Formats: sequence, structure tokens, C-alpha cells
Amino acid sequence: MPGRVTIAQIAEEVGVSAMTVSNVLNGKPGASEETRRRVTQVAERLGYQPNLSARNLKGGRTGLVGVITLDLTNQYGLEIVRGIAEELASVEREMLINATYQNATREKDRVEFLARGLVDGVLMVAPVLEDQTVTFLRQATLPCVIIDPRKLDVSLPRVSVDNYQGMRKGTQHLIDLGHTRIGYICGEPDMDSTSIRCSGYRDALRLAGLEVDERLVASCDFSYACGFRAATTMIEDFAPTAIVAGADLIALGAIDAARAQGLDVPSEFSVVGFDDLPQAAQSFPGLTTVRQPLHDMGQTGARALLSLIDGQQLLMDRLILPTELVVRNSTAAPAADSRRGRRR
Repeated sequence: MPGRVTIAQIAEEVGVSAMTVSNVLNGKPGASEETRRRVTQVAERLGYQPNLSARNLKGGRTGLVGVITLDLTNQYGLEIVRGIAEELASVEREMLINATYQNATREKDRVEFLARGLVDGVLMVAPVLEDQTVTFLRQATLPCVIIDPRKLDVSLPRVSVDNYQGMRKGTQHLIDLGHTRIGYICGEPDMDSTSIRCSGYRDALRLAGLEVDERLVASCDFSYACGFRAATTMIEDFAPTAIVAGADLIALGAIDAARAQGLDVPSEFSVVGFDDLPQAAQSFPGLTTVRQPLHDMGQTGARALLSLIDGQQLLMDRLILPTELVVRNSTAAPAADSRRGRRR
């Protein structure tokens, strides 16, 4: 095979991910013995040689990329990081990962620490990004890309999704089923995506000729517990027939809240989420949701950062990925008595 054999070529021939190949070749755990055997055989047959010297020494680079994420326990952030890891593994780079748990001071400290020459660039996943941190990043020579920024007008390269169309699709799905009393539990108010998704919900109702009942709009953090509480209050006091939520975890809380009120999901109550976390497909019933391409967000952000590290200019500073409605089993047409309204 002409040219240098890459991890991506080995991964394609074996039929596994580039990250799996990288882990096997670097002696890391996680792969089965059969996978290790196949990867090793193909690498030897193709004549693979790690390109450590070129990667680490060219231009004084470290071969490391810093990843600063909000949380290492939340599936949302982990799916994005998985996409980052896949992309970096395909070009034989490693990542140095830090979690800030939404602590702005820790976030700024981590950025300044990594900027001391430890990494070639930084990816930040849903960061707090206070003004001081943004100023430091703009003044530093360290390439940086933001994935899912809280403020969409942040003056740094960034990757986000089409939140407006996603929430319109989710709300329209319920309208098409015949629901007219649709509640909305939005996410954290300090994120631009929250207000944009709310606009999508409101516009879907208005375009369908339905009134926006402000009593059916509630705020929440991105948690199951908050979703349960908000949905319980809304169902008890205002009797919607469906709820669309600003996050899957909120939606899963809403499903259990409906059940606690004696409502069957979906025959008596419908719920739509937003994210398509692994839990959405694993829950019962399976959650109808708006899919954010979390893995692709990670890969896209990593590709953009690698371009900046290589001295290339991005064609645009803001990359917007499409969302997709995934219909499962948590939505159905409202029951006949629900159309009349159980109570007001």
C-alpha cells in the first residue's frame, strides 16, 4: 500500500472505530481479544508504523489536544467527548481531558494551565465562558473551538445545532397527532439555546393557529428531578395532554410524573424530549425526541480545531449542524376525553 499506513485505514479494514484501533495499538484496555488479534494482524500486514516523531516534533507540537468539558458523569457531554476522541484517534493524537462542573473559576484556571504549552489546542464543551476567559483565549496563541456554547455570539470558533427547527419539529409532531394543550418545560435560562428552542415551540403553536398558554410554559435545569417536579405541577394544575421538554432528562422526569398522576404514556399523555441520549432509546416507553448529533458535534469541533492547529483558516466561525426528530413510543394521539380537557 503506497504512502504511510494510518490508523483510519486499519480501522476501515477491520471494521471498528479509529479509537478502538488506537487503544489496541497503544496497549489500552477495552477491546476484546478477538478485536485485538484482528487489529494487530492487519497492522502488521499493512506495515503500520506509528508516526510519533513527526507528530510530536514538527513545529514543536505536543500531539495533545486539551478537552475541557462541563461534566464527566453526564451522558450528553460524554457523547460529544466520544466524537472528539474518535476524530483525534484517526489522526494519531491524544487528548488531555478536564471537567469543570460548571465552575467558572476552575474553567479559567484549566484554560490558562493548558495554554502553557501543554497542548496544541483546546476544545471546550458547553463551557461557562466568562468574559475574562474569552479575553484570555482571544489574546492567547492557543487555537480553541467551542462546542455548544452557552452564548451563541461568543467571539470564538464554535459548533452548535439548529435548536429552533429542532424544537419546531418536536412540537409540530404533537400538533400533527391532534394535541392542542401542549406544555413546554425549557432548560436553563442562561443558555441561548433555551430561548431559541422556546421560540421554536411558540412559533409551531402560532403557525398551527393555537394559543400559547403561558401557564403551560415552565423553566427547569437539565435534570430528571426538575423535570419530574415541573411536570407534576403542570399536570396537576393545568392539565396539558402532552409536554415537550428542552432535554431528554427533563422529558424522562415528565414521563414518570405523568405515571405518578395515574396517566398512561402514551395513550393518555405524550412526551417529547431533546438530545437523543442513549437513555432515550433504553427507556420504557422509548422516548420520542429531537436528536442532537452529539457524536458529530464532537467530531466536527475536533476537525475544526485540527485545521486551526495546522494554520488553516476556517471558512466560517460558526458551524450549525441539523437536528432530527426521532419518533419512538412516548407519543400518540390524545385520548377522546383528553381533547375535551380533564380539568382546567
